[in-house]
Amino acid sequence: MNRLMLCMDGRLPGERLMTTFALMLFNPASKTKRLIHKLSRIQQTVPRGAWRVAAPWVGMFLHLDTTWLLFAFLIIAGFGFFFGAALDAIMKENGFGPTGNTLLFIFGFFAAVTVASKHGISVSDLRLAVACGLGGAFFFISLLALIKAGMARLGS
Repeated sequence: MNRLMLCMDGRLPGERLMTTFALMLFNPASKTKRLIHKLSRIQQTVPRGAWRVAAPWVGMFLHLDTTWLLFAFLIIAGFGFFFGAALDAIMKENGFGPTGNTLLFIFGFFAAVTVASKHGISVSDLRLAVACGLGGAFFFISLLALIKAGMARLGS
């Protein structure tokens, strides 16, 4: 059974809307298609006024449903725990512990996706968004580990 999806709900005052029509099959893959359509719509809306000055990236997260935000957070938290435990086994006392590595990984991932979106990289392609996020997360942890090592050398 096919269904017609119409994306046109403007929740923030002053935002520019793009109307999107998509015929999608109603199957498990349609959830991913809906997320991709929602991300491409979010990419096209530009917050205006105080939102642009205060936080130009906030529109990306405001347009996602709570379900998608929680789903994304849980997936990234799972990856973060896996990589945090592995990095703790590798770095031992030079790291931040499994929980610290996990929290840094989650923060680095979302910060990298936000920065990529702010600089015009389209995060509607999920593979590119995941690649940017993983790269940013590992860069963030590496940078903090380098700062920690430098501080330890200066202290001794």
